[in-house]
Amino acid sequence: MKNITLTVIFEGSALNRDEKVGGNILSIKKLQSGEKTVSFIGKSAIRHYLFSTLKKVLKWKEAQITTQGEVVQFDITKDDILTSEELDAFGYMYTIGNQMSITRKAPVGMTKAVALTEWNGDMAFYCNHDLVKRAEKQGLDVKPNPYNKEEHLSLYKLSFTIDVERLGRDEWIVEGFPPTNATSERLILTLQTPKYAVLKDVKKEEDEEGNIVYKIKEKEIFIEGRNLKVSKDLMESSKNKKKRETDSLKFKNNYLVVSENGIAEVESSEEAKKKKRPNIEVNEFEEEGDFYTFSVSKDPVYNEDKRELKIEIGLQKVIENIEKWQENEYKVKRKKDDKEAEATIKIEEVGNRNKYKVIFEIPQEEKKKRIRELLTVIKDGLYAQSSGEVNTIIPLFIIAAPVKIPSPLFHPYISLEEIEKGKSYKITGISNCFKNSWLDGKVFIMETEKIVCEPGENEKKTIITDWEVFLKECGLITENKK
Repeated sequence: MKNITLTVIFEGSALNRDEKVGGNILSIKKLQSGEKTVSFIGKSAIRHYLFSTLKKVLKWKEAQITTQGEVVQFDITKDDILTSEELDAFGYMYTIGNQMSITRKAPVGMTKAVALTEWNGDMAFYCNHDLVKRAEKQGLDVKPNPYNKEEHLSLYKLSFTIDVERLGRDEWIVEGFPPTNATSERLILTLQTPKYAVLKDVKKEEDEEGNIVYKIKEKEIFIEGRNLKVSKDLMESSKNKKKRETDSLKFKNNYLVVSENGIAEVESSEEAKKKKRPNIEVNEFEEEGDFYTFSVSKDPVYNEDKRELKIEIGLQKVIENIEKWQENEYKVKRKKDDKEAEATIKIEEVGNRNKYKVIFEIPQEEKKKRIRELLTVIKDGLYAQSSGEVNTIIPLFIIAAPVKIPSPLFHPYISLEEIEKGKSYKITGISNCFKNSWLDGKVFIMETEKIVCEPGENEKKTIITDWEVFLKECGLITENKK
């Protein structure tokens, strides 16, 4: 398989709204191109339209989401590249805490979609007249709500790249994993070593607004999922001597249960009083009046009979349906397209730091299938809707090729020359594309009546127009398998 790049030109109209200007004007995203102001569609919007199409048409699985404080992120403890095509193709960054994270660079790259014609200040007036008339017929006293939208109908240029070495493979660095034998059928990866604190004498009550609050001698704890709001009096802080500010938090010892191997001991025991109680250390938090707010890795658990509240930090990922294959190498059994499919997980020790590299890999045929599906959706068009208006990201021109590095090498060369005003165009810059040494095979070109391409005689020898032949050129299908 080879890396791939595609550059497409499509016709679109105000696909990426920006902010409101003056209260009632919906603007479009714009930038300066030379002396012209042009509209553009940002990468995040293109990514959204591309994945929405893959999900709608080809049933790609979206990854589960979690929150850490105000950060919304993909939950890699629930999904990974083996279970979610979204994480495989578009990457992620998962924040663990204490400035630690697991990051995957997106194998599928994309540029902004930038308009090829100037924005001349087009604007349209809109109003909800139909709803107002219907409301008036019902005897309601309503007024129209007028607003304006900036508009721009233009041809846009957009490029994609696919890094075939990265797609279908992911690497994590983890703190540890327990030895797993062939009969265990599960693998536990420790992303952050778990620590817990069990608070004693906790009352569960309901405040005047109906919110659940946990109290220890009038000191309060509010819980919303994995986000906690804790009275400062329940915690003690350590100071950073250089910065002279609070560096970390932990619960005060006298509010904690003494436990041995997870079993609470009798508090009246003199030996128990001397023992250090299990506790957590919080490095990322905010102050909110008389409270600290921070996130934990699991939903806190309240034991009503014992009046204890267990709070835990640390992260582990549990992978089911594991079969040990070789030393520190495992097969993952999954259902894919109603068939059994096997992915692999390899584990390697990293130096002497008691850390491990975990390598996830999907089967080669599944990897090819994901790439073919990406290419097909880009070729045939994305499902796009903006401000209630269905729009078109359907290519009127495509140039694509296998390349030695996943770089959008056609993007800076390709431009348009108008043949008949507003009706037909000709591609320019083709000869420059063929001079780039990163090309690694023949070039696929798709043209339409609206946008034509006129390559030179030398370029014609290396141009293909059959999509199946192009997929073979990229190593994605063989003669006997499509």
